[in-house]
Amino acid sequence: MNKSGKKHLNLFMLVLLASWLIPWQSGKSLTARASTQGDAGASPVQNPAPQANIADASAVIFISHDQVSQSLAKGATLYNGNPERNYRVHIFHRDTPGEVEVHTKDTDVFYFLEGSATFVTGGNLVAGKGTAPGEIRGATMNGGVVHQVAKGDVVIVPANVTHWFKEVQQPITYFGVKIR
Repeated sequence: MNKSGKKHLNLFMLVLLASWLIPWQSGKSLTARASTQGDAGASPVQNPAPQANIADASAVIFISHDQVSQSLAKGATLYNGNPERNYRVHIFHRDTPGEVEVHTKDTDVFYFLEGSATFVTGGNLVAGKGTAPGEIRGATMNGGVVHQVAKGDVVIVPANVTHWFKEVQQPITYFGVKIR
């Protein structure tokens, strides 16, 4: 299998994992309302997906390999949710550290495609401020568990867990599913 095929297989496996987590994690029906917040500091945060991502009659959403390839190059929102879904799908690109984040309703599932970073989870947010409903951000945190993330790693951050890209050693690209 070539490099592109492996990358797409890995994305497929992550989506499969996320689809298993959706009903288990949320405890809500699939009609829960999705937030429009992205991943703070990752770029671009809220690029809307093209109209081609509208679900068909059976609610299947197809995202072409061309769109995925473009998203891998710069980061994009592949699917931003709607009132009938409780998840969003993104490809993020990060060159610099971000803000500390707490999502009170969303679980993040990240699959790292390229690069490396220091990712800290848990701990206490210092001087956090609400930035949107269910979203709290701040400049720093105390304590937590330090993870050195790199290509091939998966991190699942449950709702209400503080997390932070503290350092970016090599620009990272990661696939993210936000589950409500």
